[in-house]
Amino acid sequence: MSSLRHHLLWILVALLLAVSTSAWSADYPARPITLVVPYGAGGTTDISARQLAKLAEPLLGQPVVVENRPGGGGVNAMRAVSRADADGYTLIATTSSPTFVTPALRRVGYDPLQDFLPLLNYSGPYHGVLVSADSPYHSLDALLAATQDGKRLSYATAGALSGARLAFTQLARETGAQLQHVPFNGASGATAALLGQHVDIALVPAYRDLVKDGRLRLLAVLDDQPDPDFPEVPTLEQAGYDIQFPSIVALMLPRGVAAERVETLRRAFTEAAASPAFAKVMKKLNQPVRVLPGPALAAVIEKNLHAYQQLAEALKR
Repeated sequence: MSSLRHHLLWILVALLLAVSTSAWSADYPARPITLVVPYGAGGTTDISARQLAKLAEPLLGQPVVVENRPGGGGVNAMRAVSRADADGYTLIATTSSPTFVTPALRRVGYDPLQDFLPLLNYSGPYHGVLVSADSPYHSLDALLAATQDGKRLSYATAGALSGARLAFTQLARETGAQLQHVPFNGASGATAALLGQHVDIALVPAYRDLVKDGRLRLLAVLDDQPDPDFPEVPTLEQAGYDIQFPSIVALMLPRGVAAERVETLRRAFTEAAASPAFAKVMKKLNQPVRVLPGPALAAVIEKNLHAYQQLAEALKR
């Protein structure tokens, strides 16, 4: 009898735990969710994240509080979120640089693959290979061919360790092109340098209006797919070079969040990102909506992290 009682007691405990876990999941979210933005207020990542949070709130039934944590090119915020409780109440709206570019080049205090769970990608500006409208180069091949005769061309990017710079570094290594990098503190500075003809090339986003107005010429796209605004312009891969710099703007969680909570967040934020209201805001920002589910986003991060790690090792030799 004692053994039977003991067995029944354990069954009762298991049932109580199951009910408790079910109620815990059903109550989620029971308080505000924090969405960390690793950059300052007023930028495109900040504005888009705030709009996404606003649209997700009624779907989640709780406020989504956006918290700016600028510094270290996004690395500081990523490190902090990687150490946050894996309870589904802390997310980060991150970009390519602190996710797979900087971690490939130096120690950052977190592992993008082991410490984070990608929830979804919702944007990512296309980066173009641009020259001035009166440039003699009308194709990427013509531009590269010009450097084979000893001519060195300068190209501007938004930073010394940007993904665009690494992509062009790889292009120079593969083709023998003489390309001189000129880093700027942000894409606007690099674009201004090209418009002022202080550099020959710029690798920047937000070029649509300048190209359509005839002030700049787009030769290629660095991303893994063509820019829908300029479908006739090839990616680097379409131009014959096995190189890409896919730009992401994504939501990620500390790894370890319960699957039920991940699914709740995924459904709410995916619906918000796919809404006409979000598309309208992104159009005003001149930013694309590029929704990619978590597993596909994880594959993009892993592929490019390894590619940039290999490039970093090659550059040391």
